[in-house]
Amino acid sequence: MIGGRLIIGIDPGRTKCGFAVLTSAGERLVLEVVQTGEIASRLRTVAGGGDVAAICVGHATTSDAVVEMCRTQWPQIPLVVVDESNTTLEARQRYYDDHPPRGLMRLVPRGLLVPGVPLDGYAALLIAERYLRQNERIQGSH
Repeated sequence: MIGGRLIIGIDPGRTKCGFAVLTSAGERLVLEVVQTGEIASRLRTVAGGGDVAAICVGHATTSDAVVEMCRTQWPQIPLVVVDESNTTLEARQRYYDDHPPRGLMRLVPRGLLVPGVPLDGYAALLIAERYLRQNERIQGSH
């Protein structure tokens, strides 16, 4: 395993990005949605600490611009493009795991519920977790 280093997950979008920071042990430290124009500043805040093991970027939407920005500004940090297939559906489930419906809403099947908040942060969390799981499989095979 990577030790106590940080893993950054980014779910890039045209107007907003999901942003998550995990420890290499999978502990969630940050889960938020930021405007796309602010992602470099947000990354600078976390990456400036120097203890980042990887930046993981989802492969869809506007990933090319985010990937290029990361490679240019933080060439020393490994950059991994992660398949983000199905993260939207999985993000909804994770949201309701963290925020279970209350009252009569708890009787409605979760698949029919629509959260009233953007789920991009949860998608970024899933992207970072996918990287961690893949890294554990690689480490375990050695």
